[in-house]
Amino acid sequence: MRLTVFDIRSFFAVFRKHHSTTSTLSYSFPPRTTIAGMLAAILGYERDSYYDLFSSGKCRIALQVKGDVRHATNTVNYLITDRPLTIKKLRGRGGRKPVHVDVLLSGQLCLNQLFYRVFFNHEDERVQGELTERIRQGRFAYPPYLGTAYSLADVRYVGNVDAEVYRPDGEIEVCTVLPKSAIARLHPQEGTKIFFEELVPADFSEGRRPARVETYVYGTGAVRAKLNCEVFSCTVDGEKVVGVFM
Repeated sequence: MRLTVFDIRSFFAVFRKHHSTTSTLSYSFPPRTTIAGMLAAILGYERDSYYDLFSSGKCRIALQVKGDVRHATNTVNYLITDRPLTIKKLRGRGGRKPVHVDVLLSGQLCLNQLFYRVFFNHEDERVQGELTERIRQGRFAYPPYLGTAYSLADVRYVGNVDAEVYRPDGEIEVCTVLPKSAIARLHPQEGTKIFFEELVPADFSEGRRPARVETYVYGTGAVRAKLNCEVFSCTVDGEKVVGVFM
């Protein structure tokens, strides 16, 4: 399998949990639907027009969390834009609504960026080829961002790699985000923190309704587990990566 590998960095990110209402809670990493939306923006697809093209049946996406992530809660004043909409409301003199927003920042104490690595494959070689060239050249139809427009993302091409896809027999160490449904047995290792993210959308159907929702597992290092699914293995920048598609 041929994989396109690229990095995503940003100082801020907000991946709003679809089931949160009064406060904007955030996932710790971009859901598969967010990554698909970013790829569609790079290629120039209109909103809600790409769900089938980037569905799990046609497109494979894996994500590696490359840096520590921390959550910070901030209060943001939203404009009240109820109808009738007036210039006064748009200028903020018609009242504001304070909302608590869960913002992602780098876990490093010094100023640093969030860092994610994406592994991408599409059954249509033309789609994968065009995406690869656009990322390589930095030629984006729409500017990529991480959840909100003010969280502009730096997307950088890493390379195209050949990956071996196989079904492992015993326990292996996985570097990417793991769907909980793929885990037969989890074997925590000393010194590695393991995190769970629940109710993460993986696919959208018509009308922007979640078609598939997963719980994901990831760690501060590789997660050791026995799996009941296929994995891929490749080498990126001299480092061996074993991963599972989202």
